[in-house]
Amino acid sequence: MAAEDIVLVDDDRVIQKMVGSFLERSGYRVRKASDGIEALEMVNERVPDLVITDVRMPELNGIELTSRLRRNHRTAGIPILMFSDLGEARDALAGYAVGADDYLPKPFELAILEAKVESMLRRSASATTQANRGRVILFAHAKGGVGTTSLAVNTAVLLAAQSSRPVGLLDLDVEFGDSAVYLNVHPNQTLADLKAPPGTIVDEAQFAGFITESGSVRLVVGADLPERADLVTLPAIQLAIDRLSLTCAYVLIDAPASFSERTLTALDTSDLICLVTSGSLPSLKATRGCLDLFEKLGVPAGRVRLILNYSTTHAIDIDTATSVLGRRPDFVVQHSDSLDRAANSGRPLVISDPKDPLVADLRKLADAMAVTKTRR
Repeated sequence: MAAEDIVLVDDDRVIQKMVGSFLERSGYRVRKASDGIEALEMVNERVPDLVITDVRMPELNGIELTSRLRRNHRTAGIPILMFSDLGEARDALAGYAVGADDYLPKPFELAILEAKVESMLRRSASATTQANRGRVILFAHAKGGVGTTSLAVNTAVLLAAQSSRPVGLLDLDVEFGDSAVYLNVHPNQTLADLKAPPGTIVDEAQFAGFITESGSVRLVVGADLPERADLVTLPAIQLAIDRLSLTCAYVLIDAPASFSERTLTALDTSDLICLVTSGSLPSLKATRGCLDLFEKLGVPAGRVRLILNYSTTHAIDIDTATSVLGRRPDFVVQHSDSLDRAANSGRPLVISDPKDPLVADLRKLADAMAVTKTRR
């Protein structure tokens, strides 16, 4: 097994040498930076397993470094240990406020440092490597109004009906999400309310307050009001995916029509991407651009399932749609007026009218997800 990679950031060369040499003797691979800018370059080159940073440094200090790491989807989950001079309590509070996981005052015993490093790496590994982790499926779209939420909700209900474990549903539209409306439930808490104490792991019991159950579907909502969208952090999203995947057979993520850092966090975590488009020319062209973006991001084509949802009238035929998209859709979902009626009633169509012809298309989609065994 490869040694864990640590980025050590401190402008004090003595600390760099002392701590770096100690960690290397303990079996870690250590990259040393003298300020936050140099550290960001190292992290962008290769994401480490842990960042250890001093608070007060020239150019870019540890507080700003931590803040930037937490705002980027690639680095939001990196464990961060911060240290500063003994007695500077405000440094610790500022570090915790921007997302540092733990704090160590200077001067410190090297044995204490080693214990903290081991503990943080162990917690991080435990949170991300679970043998029984549920499959994470992202429902994405390049243009609104294509029926993505309806497909995600109905597919979640179908998967829950054929699984011995619950199915998680994460509504990532933090401004105007309406998965709760489709299920006729009223969440008490959203991810905007999630304020986990720094350095702690939120267990299943603690996270239960953020879950709203509808049958065997466990719904977690990003935010309840548009003005609270900024309160939903990338670590909170990653935590929600991790917690749901530990207890659910599948985690379906309903993403908005944007590729913000929040959506990219879900994209990086997902095992399968269902890219939904409608039969309108603007939607098809936007989806073609989305497929090109996936290719630039290095997303394997085998992870993407293209879904043509005939949610609108006067839709383009499938052959023309294929020409615009540059590839044939993997699934076609026929138009049905019953879908809107079901949404208005707060009962998914697969429950309110299971014999509707559209439900047969949804079953094919759910069945394909259930038999997909390949991982990233």
